[in-house]
Amino acid sequence: MSTISRQNNNGVILSVVRGLFLLVALFLAACSDFHGPWDYYPEKRDVYTGIYTYGYVISGESPYVCFSKVYELDETAAESFAFYDSAYVTVSGSFADGKEDVDTTLVLRPYRPYSGKPNCFSGYGYLGKVGETYKLEAYFEWDSSGHKAKSRYTAEATIPNPVSVKGLNAPQQDGSYKWIPYNESMPRFEIDFLEFPMDMEFVKCAMDYDRTVKGVISVMNYDMTNAESQNTTINHMFKGFTSEDDEGYRGISLHDPLEQSQNLGFTSNRRVADYYALDTLYLMNMMLPLGDVSVDFYSTDAAYIDYIDKVKESVNDSRIVPESNIENGMGVFSGMAKSRVLLHVNGEGVNMKHIAHHNCYNTEGDLSDSWDSKGCRLYQDVFCAGIYAEQYWYEDLAELNSWAYERYRDTVSSRHLESCFASNVKAAMMLDTTKWSLFLPDTISEGAKFMAYADGLKRYCVASNFENNKIADCYGLYQSCIVSPEANYCKDYLWTWCADRDWPNEEQCWSALVSRYYLTEQKSSIIKREVQRICDYYHPVTCDNWCEKQKDGHMKCQ
Repeated sequence: MSTISRQNNNGVILSVVRGLFLLVALFLAACSDFHGPWDYYPEKRDVYTGIYTYGYVISGESPYVCFSKVYELDETAAESFAFYDSAYVTVSGSFADGKEDVDTTLVLRPYRPYSGKPNCFSGYGYLGKVGETYKLEAYFEWDSSGHKAKSRYTAEATIPNPVSVKGLNAPQQDGSYKWIPYNESMPRFEIDFLEFPMDMEFVKCAMDYDRTVKGVISVMNYDMTNAESQNTTINHMFKGFTSEDDEGYRGISLHDPLEQSQNLGFTSNRRVADYYALDTLYLMNMMLPLGDVSVDFYSTDAAYIDYIDKVKESVNDSRIVPESNIENGMGVFSGMAKSRVLLHVNGEGVNMKHIAHHNCYNTEGDLSDSWDSKGCRLYQDVFCAGIYAEQYWYEDLAELNSWAYERYRDTVSSRHLESCFASNVKAAMMLDTTKWSLFLPDTISEGAKFMAYADGLKRYCVASNFENNKIADCYGLYQSCIVSPEANYCKDYLWTWCADRDWPNEEQCWSALVSRYYLTEQKSSIIKREVQRICDYYHPVTCDNWCEKQKDGHMKCQ
């Protein structure tokens, strides 16, 4: 009897299992009619190997368009040099020329062809207008992965209306908000910086806009005259890990003091039920520098949304198919209109000059990590010369660095700072003074004086293109930097000096580009073409190490 029962039970179990299996099979089959995560998988698509475009026409400004080729994995980037053999870029539409409106085709020229931006093109004298549509056409003959290519790209952009700020809802330390309406007679909003624990609140900008606005880019502007509060959440988080200096600075900064602007992000004109994303734009209190700052709101057309959501996101997510308004290409050409809100932020903090010096001058260890970034290297002479006032901060750091030594004619503001000894020696040599140690303190040791002389001489010789004067002899460094076919510390410094300045069209950088190309075995058809051009037309002595002069006068390089 028990045997029969067990057999019946086994039969029941098998029937149940078969039934469950059938239900699962039916469920899986049914899932094919439903959409879910299983539908989304990386699709195999062709990798774009052409030219990327990033350009815009802003109301009241001339068109500006930059191009960049896609590099191979082992190819050396060369953004400071033209990637093309020839280029023809135009923007057509109705422009304002200051007197009247003109329908024309504007031929764009390289923005800075010999100073770091030959791949960016701009027009002059013709300004974009709200509501107008502009057509970009670009034609290039260039080297694509070792093959000569001809590419043509077109795009259209329409300038939307600008947005405006009706007023601010400013957070208060007690948790409430204060409404500050826009006052045309006093356009600068004055607000208080909220310190910890309220520093992560948001200033809410009430916006006025129309349907032509598809999105807004927010960019904050500041300079070396601003300061940064230290009584913030992030500083309290690291209180046990970092120590304050004499000014109360812990080495944690939310802004790069050597920059002049900070991108706060992009907001698209999306609607969810009765919520419109552009009704209110948010500025985090903690991100606001102290003092006078401004925020530029760039209203954009629909093409910029595709660029953000599809082109940029496709780089990190292969499920997203990039879509661009650049016909036959990739990137964006967008119409924009700019409006600006002015702020004065009250509060106590550490000034940007102190933050810049602290961040650049590493006081720990052997100082080998000090002044080791591009921005810091350019800033060192500027800082040591005492240039930080607002009236001088309209130029970029490379320009400021080039004439910083002139300030020593009037005053020496950093004579006793060890981090400025080499800059002081360089300034004395640039001014061809009576002695190279003129701007050094009398109390430093002979060893420190010798190190300052060696470093300052190297800086002077490279900056002056190895020009001798009565207190500076550059012959030895010229032999090492320019003549020698071997890699050495002098060449390393020269290469860095030129790269920091985006390879300017200066004689010492012609030699630097040639020697770096061969000694570091760079792979780049762009740089190779520049090296050939330099050796053909300028023939610096360093070319003789890798090139031979032909009967027709041209150089045949390796």
